[in-house]
Amino acid sequence: MKRYSILLCLACVIGLVSSAVAQAPQSKAYPFQLSLVTPVAILSDSSSVNGLRINLIYGANENVTGVDLGLVNQANKDQKGLQLGIINLVGGNVTGSQLGAINFVAGNVSGGTMSFINLIGGNVSGLEAGLINLNSGNLSGYDYGLLNMVGGNASGVEVGLINLSGGTVAGGQVGGINVASGAVDVQGGLINVGLADVCSQSGLINWADKLDGAQWIGINVANEVKGLQLGVINYTVKLAGLQIGIINIAWGKESIWKVLPIVNANW
Repeated sequence: MKRYSILLCLACVIGLVSSAVAQAPQSKAYPFQLSLVTPVAILSDSSSVNGLRINLIYGANENVTGVDLGLVNQANKDQKGLQLGIINLVGGNVTGSQLGAINFVAGNVSGGTMSFINLIGGNVSGLEAGLINLNSGNLSGYDYGLLNMVGGNASGVEVGLINLSGGTVAGGQVGGINVASGAVDVQGGLINVGLADVCSQSGLINWADKLDGAQWIGINVANEVKGLQLGVINYTVKLAGLQIGIINIAWGKESIWKVLPIVNANW
């Protein structure tokens, strides 16, 4: 009972202060906000905070700049600074850092977002770390997680059990399964798939549409090869380079020696 009495008193205090603040114009930013559960708060949810916001259970404001602490933190527009909570919700952009169990950002992230689940509707510039990272836009920086999905282009490094990129990868993918829809510089993992141009793949199974560089270690497959395939089994349709392995197949080669052991070459 004592605990509930304290919460009731706190709610009353917040309500009284909120009534006083409500008389002031809400367009400016205030240095402090304390929320129990919005709308039970010192400031209304249409206000902005430039300083410290504490959300005991759930708090919502327009823009938050500074330090944001609570169980459930919501910024209807932009968040700048540090956001620390169980669930962090931002309707606009994040500039700074987020740390929580679930981070949702409708816009862009410039800085870092770390949680079990990161859901980003825009671009990420900086660090994204979590068990599941879903980014609808572009990545410029680093992705660390069990599942990393980038809807656009990635400029940096994806490290995870599964790395998926819907665009180009100007950098690398390192993990169990790596898939890039666009051109990719480097892929290293158990299974590597490059649906467009690939510079380097290293894994047990490597597949590329067009390889301009090298495929290493296991089973290497490409429609076009300009460079080197080094593995147990090497296959390509068009070969302009060298294959080294137990079985080497250059099916489009203008020669009867399309399948050779140890070495196959075409220039």
